Amino acid sequence: MLRGAVGSPVPNAMGTSKTDREQITETLLDYIVGTANGEPARLQKAFHPDFKLYAVNDAKELLVRSGAQYIADIKPGEKNSRIGRILSIDVENDVATAKAEILIPNFRIYTDYFMLVKYQNNWKIVQKSYTWKEIPKHKNKVLFVTSNQHTYGNTTINTANHFQEIVIAYDVFIKNGYTVDFVSPTGGAIPLGYIETSDKTQKEYLYNAEFMHRLKSTLSPSMINPGDYQAIYYSGGGSAMFGIAEHSNIQAIAGKIYEQGGVISAICHGTAGIANLKNKEGAFIVANKKITGFPDMFEDTQAEYYKTFPFSIDKQITKNGGSFVYEKSWASQFYVADGNIITGQDPSATASVAQKVIDTLKGKSQ
Repeated sequence: MLRGAVGSPVPNAMGTSKTDREQITETLLDYIVGTANGEPARLQKAFHPDFKLYAVNDAKELLVRSGAQYIADIKPGEKNSRIGRILSIDVENDVATAKAEILIPNFRIYTDYFMLVKYQNNWKIVQKSYTWKEIPKHKNKVLFVTSNQHTYGNTTINTANHFQEIVIAYDVFIKNGYTVDFVSPTGGAIPLGYIETSDKTQKEYLYNAEFMHRLKSTLSPSMINPGDYQAIYYSGGGSAMFGIAEHSNIQAIAGKIYEQGGVISAICHGTAGIANLKNKEGAFIVANKKITGFPDMFEDTQAEYYKTFPFSIDKQITKNGGSFVYEKSWASQFYVADGNIITGQDPSATASVAQKVIDTLKGKSQ
């Protein structure tokens, strides 16, 4: 997390000044993109002349390399499948630390740790270390879909992802041996709301630094391989109404998971994400299916927030051939399962939806 933009700003081509954070981000991108695309010049630009790599290799030996040695291994023009993203930047005067994640699909996830200094009014990487973990080979994985939307439409009315609908489902999956990944339309941090610290499970995860870091650094759709997942779960909250249903890459991921026999699930406003989802034949997957979600009868349809919705969940499900069903009472834990589609009406059904996904997957594997 950036503590503050300090030091003298550097003018950019437009005549405005770049903050330290912007400069550091550019330096890190020179390293990430230069390594992935085979551009030694970008690494040369990113590294301080006295750059050193310190790491422990697969043989548990200390590996120390200079910048020249590191760059010599980069073959010009040779692109690879590395996908990188910056996780954090922390600045203190003319010194900074940063962390990035490098995904090599079907192999490993590396975490790179950087030390940077401001050198001749430019931020340079002086040291790098890394650690890594194997990408799990098992298929017990579920993909959670979240939204980056902070407001209702283009208004200034705040909205968020529903924290309970994330953590309660996450807790059920994790305790049953599943691995969970988070994706959002643009990746990175997502807004959170509807948090109840008096709830034991929510409080536990709210103060779990590792878990919260994952919500701060959700994956982007380009980093997702649908073949890795048995199920997809759309969490809710007002944010779920925006940026999900129309996102072609997320739709393609969900469609592929469904096509390979996986489970599609959603809770509350998360059902908006599957309202327009189609199968490989081009038909809506909700057609001739019983579906639930947050019904209009629980909405204030005259309120400004509701007027920003791109569509009504229950009307859109009905329009696309589905049978939208719901209980007229709030917090009834109501959910429905129709084949490989499992949906819940409101937050109270979160645990039930997650457990039903697991039961369905277990039934398919027996």
